[in-house]
Amino acid sequence: MTNDFKLLYVEDNKVVRDNFVEIFSRYFKDITTADNGREALEIYKKNNFDIAILDISIPEINGLSLATKIREMNRDIEIIMLTAYADQEKLLQAINLRLFSYLVKPIKQNELDITLKELISRLSKGSALELKNGYTWNIKIEKLYYNNSEVKITKNEISLVKFLSANSLRYYSACEIADEIFGDKKESDGKCNNTIQLISRFKKKMLNLCNKEHFFIDNIYGLGYKITS
Repeated sequence: MTNDFKLLYVEDNKVVRDNFVEIFSRYFKDITTADNGREALEIYKKNNFDIAILDISIPEINGLSLATKIREMNRDIEIIMLTAYADQEKLLQAINLRLFSYLVKPIKQNELDITLKELISRLSKGSALELKNGYTWNIKIEKLYYNNSEVKITKNEISLVKFLSANSLRYYSACEIADEIFGDKKESDGKCNNTIQLISRFKKKMLNLCNKEHFFIDNIYGLGYKITS
């Protein structure tokens, strides 16, 4: 099953690269490739990636140096290093880079599968905000799930859940939400009915599609709206 995490894969051998892309495509929808470290670094600077899988002996900038530069820009990205060399010196350098895994070629299919599944599991758990009544909000990819199945929601509904989940401990007034979602398009009468109508429609849709009794946004008179986890 593929997911929405973004993968950068760097390998200079086209045959090897194509073979691995075929494997990676079973897990990831969004795969970007490069055949040397310098090209990969330029690509990385212009895009956001969740995962980098790097061959250690790529030209221009080697895998370890590339991983170092990537790590300097992003402390949270998960990095897997692929190498044909198992010497202690390179392994020690890789440890300092906080790699998710270090796989020695030739890589066994089951070893790669296990590594990728564990990686996806870590990323998914780290991105998930468990909400009340079986709902889950994936912070990283901004998607809503009910009992592990994705629920399609609109752009404004995404903005609503994103805003409320950023601080799930407090209540927001309708006008605070309107400032965030509608900006200059909000109503000028101070009532912010656009927000009230948005949440009302959203609740009705969720109750019809998912849980017939429960929603995950509470509304208390005088306090406002709060996401419940």
